[in-house]
Amino acid sequence: MDVFELAKKYYPRLWSKDRLRLLEQAGRLTHEQMEELLRGGEAA
Repeated sequence: MDVFELAKKYYPRLWSKDRLRLLEQAGRLTHEQMEELLRGGEAA
């Protein structure tokens, strides 16, 4: 399971937006993946 799959599973229940931003800054998530996660989290 990669970081993006984990983020889909744990955001927003266990992982915050700040954690996602840190993962993006570290190069573990792309900007596009970050946007997809945030859209999905807002719709849920």
